[in-house]
Amino acid sequence: MSDSIVPKALDVPGGKIAYDVGGSGPPIVLLHEGIADRRMWDREFARLRRGHRVVRYDLRGYGGSAPATSEYSPVRDLVALLEHLDLARPLIVGPSVGGKIALDLTLAFPDRVGALLLIAPGYSGMDYDHVPGGKATFERDETLSKAASDAWAAGKLDEATEHLRQLWASSLTGRALDLFRTMVRDNAKEVFEERSGRYETREGAPAAARLAEIRVPTRILVGDQDNPAMPHCANFLARGIAGAKVQLVPGADHLLNLSRPEAFDAELRGFVEGLPAAGK
Repeated sequence: MSDSIVPKALDVPGGKIAYDVGGSGPPIVLLHEGIADRRMWDREFARLRRGHRVVRYDLRGYGGSAPATSEYSPVRDLVALLEHLDLARPLIVGPSVGGKIALDLTLAFPDRVGALLLIAPGYSGMDYDHVPGGKATFERDETLSKAASDAWAAGKLDEATEHLRQLWASSLTGRALDLFRTMVRDNAKEVFEERSGRYETREGAPAAARLAEIRVPTRILVGDQDNPAMPHCANFLARGIAGAKVQLVPGADHLLNLSRPEAFDAELRGFVEGLPAAGK
């Protein structure tokens, strides 16, 4: 198989989404975070397609995908991609906002998902009451997020990015840190203005009250250098999803695969090896 991957695009209602697909074997779909795009999976995409059919794509307005200009559903976009590529019950890897989409997909279309590997996931219906300490647990998040927003509004992108780095990417160095800064810069209007997010619609009731409906194997990873609220959110999800387990990854921040790639590889490999053979 050639190492060259030609980016592709799929027409979806009101726009296009950019994606890459390669390899053969059990399917894996890689979503991305709200402070990144599909480039956060450059290393993993190259490695995983040696033994899997791997797909990664950009959410609306990120990377090569057109921004939304009317109402759309991230879940419906993902379903359209799964149908287009004829992927049956893939493992969905969902970090942060990608985890939120993965959970909503599983609830709305349970037959579409084979397993979930969630990384510091968000989830629809998140509430302060779900974590010990309530609102105070999110204080650092809200302080740095506001500082980043204020800096962006003042036209100071580098300063805004630095606030996000302190909040989400404190463990990144070298090329990984450079990639983070590049992705924030290239996607700044989505990151700081939710240019497409304002048009987002949800499929069904929020996930927070429906976790018991999720019946697929689920593993949740979270870094011990992440936003302090994230391990608590992960534990909330694990208490609600039957059989779900949380693994705390030492030294990892919110961009776990970039800050601790070897640990991510080991967690993914162990999870995949424990899954029943399925999909195509």
